[in-house]
Amino acid sequence: MVRLGSSWQLLSLAFTFRTSEFRNRVPAYQIPSIPRSIPIDPLPKSSMSVPSLSEGALLKICQGDNVDKPILQVLGLKKLANQNSSSDRYRVFVSDGQYSNSFSMLATQMNDKIINGSLVNFCLIRANNYVCNKSDNRKVIILYDVDVLTQPGQVSSTIGEPTTLNPDGTVNSTNAKKPASVKRAAESDVGPPMAKRSPLTTPNGNQSAPKSSILDPRPVYSSSGAGSFDPSQVSVHPIASLTPYQNKWTIKARVTHKSDIRRWNNSRGEGHLFSMDLLDESGEIRATAFKEQCDKYYNVVEVGKLYYVTSCSLKAANKQYSTLNNEYEMTFRDSTEVIPCNEDASNIPTITFNFVKIKDLAAASKDSVVDVMGICKEALDATTLTSQRTQKEFTKRDIRLVDNSCNEVNLTLWGQTAETFDGANNPVVVVKNCKVSDYNGVSLSALSSSVIQINPDMPQAHSLKGWFESEGQSAQTQSLTQLGARGGADGSIGSNLKTLGEVKIENLGMSSEGKPEFYSTSAYIVMLQKDRALYKACNRVNDGKACNKKVVDQGNDQYRCEKCNSQLDGFTWRIVLSFSIADSTDNTWVTCFQEQAETILNKTAEELGALYDQDQDGYNKVFQAATFKHYDLRLSCKAEHYNDEQKVRHTVRSVVPINYDDYKQRLIKDLESAGIEIPDKLSKGSYL
Repeated sequence: MVRLGSSWQLLSLAFTFRTSEFRNRVPAYQIPSIPRSIPIDPLPKSSMSVPSLSEGALLKICQGDNVDKPILQVLGLKKLANQNSSSDRYRVFVSDGQYSNSFSMLATQMNDKIINGSLVNFCLIRANNYVCNKSDNRKVIILYDVDVLTQPGQVSSTIGEPTTLNPDGTVNSTNAKKPASVKRAAESDVGPPMAKRSPLTTPNGNQSAPKSSILDPRPVYSSSGAGSFDPSQVSVHPIASLTPYQNKWTIKARVTHKSDIRRWNNSRGEGHLFSMDLLDESGEIRATAFKEQCDKYYNVVEVGKLYYVTSCSLKAANKQYSTLNNEYEMTFRDSTEVIPCNEDASNIPTITFNFVKIKDLAAASKDSVVDVMGICKEALDATTLTSQRTQKEFTKRDIRLVDNSCNEVNLTLWGQTAETFDGANNPVVVVKNCKVSDYNGVSLSALSSSVIQINPDMPQAHSLKGWFESEGQSAQTQSLTQLGARGGADGSIGSNLKTLGEVKIENLGMSSEGKPEFYSTSAYIVMLQKDRALYKACNRVNDGKACNKKVVDQGNDQYRCEKCNSQLDGFTWRIVLSFSIADSTDNTWVTCFQEQAETILNKTAEELGALYDQDQDGYNKVFQAATFKHYDLRLSCKAEHYNDEQKVRHTVRSVVPINYDDYKQRLIKDLESAGIEIPDKLSKGSYL
């Protein structure tokens, strides 16, 4: 019996047996000689080679040089305390074999390499993308993209004897510390221990407080006292270099836009905020101040002025509310300081515009943001709207702009800007960041981030004003805004006209953006729900707005409003009317509220409520009389989820009894546009 020493011997035996069979069938001259024994050598622990480190790369990077994809060794990793961040952050102690640096940070998108165990102590990495920032006289290297080049355990000690760089990125050979041993480098949080030293002393002789982390922000001291801001003793960072991985920085920037104070009140509480846009020679960024910081700085900040801003928190920008070219935005906190800058500001740009001619707006995509300049040819009166959802009031004003392309467009202003706008003497209006809408063809709407200037001192504005005064005011112009052209939130009845069948076929209301879609239709009311058409509402008025929330009858003529948290002696009747409309193509259920319901029922809410309490027959006859009436309606539709089922809710925005003269004209135009000829015996002149 043969004892097999290993699997290699078993493999050799099987190979020899198969070879002997092969020899019996193949001539010997065709068979190469085969050794009778196979040497058995142990497999190497790893067949991967260890790449060479990029010696001197760290010093070059700290001095501002660009090193292409340096290869570094990780000597230590430390997880930092989570401070208002949703992702863990790691500090890295790295070496290039000649120098080491403990002021390095790993970008959060690289955290998975630590989690999966590939990025460990003593492993080698290639830094594909990195940046070196200066923060409090420290050079901090941020590693955005790295590749791990070695397997865990392949390298088990520090390569070379690297000299530790000073915090400012320089090297001092006399005081440099080297790793005490391989074990020491591996067990340390982020690198070799530093010799114990006495606390730092501030310029005024006071000792600074001990720091829990070498990356914690330090106070900026000046001759005016500890902790006060002195711009001459800080280095100014460009906006483009700011990242959430920096703890302490200062920027010098110009305020290009300041929003109105906006207030909110929801289940989580109430508060207020304002935002401003900051610009320097490297880029722009948005900053937002909440509550106490809003009160503190709103009246301090002026558009066009220059400021030092320091100690804000940075987070990813919400592109739903910001159109600035920056992936981050700033939020004020308690330690934030905004200091007016009285230095020379010639190197800080003012607002830059990229103007689009009004005639070119027809080719602009819906919801795109553009800069425009035009003469205010007409300004309508400011009007007040009430939100159906929040019952808040909004002020708007429509103005008509014209430029030397001889085209006009409507621009809608909102809020305080709409209230204070003066269109007398045809001023030049410049708007940065206004939204293109398809409401009534093509129209513009100011945003909360829009910057609006009246008669600005710029060559383009002077040239446009001269054109208007010499020939523009009498020139023949064409308007891009046409009433009834396409659907919009406040469009008139007749815009975006559709049959009910077309509404269902086109899946109106199922927009992926979750926004309501608007359309107009002509239809008959075929059925009304009268049982729940009325409710008793709160009659309190807060800040000029009626509450209108449903009240609970407490008995003894007492009613309670949960929203106002108050007991009331009375109430007001409100109508919420649900009814079915139909045309020749289909039918659908719709909902309307107070004003529209009063038009349909030809009764006020109070009159209907009195009938409900005192005369049920009279109440029923009101609904019978409203059935099978023909109306022109303006509606919105939006998909909603109820009991895990998606349905499209149609809401009446405006309603008027049908004008048959207009209706017949629309029918004739629809027939002709479809290529159907009107019979000769039918006189079109009687209808057109």
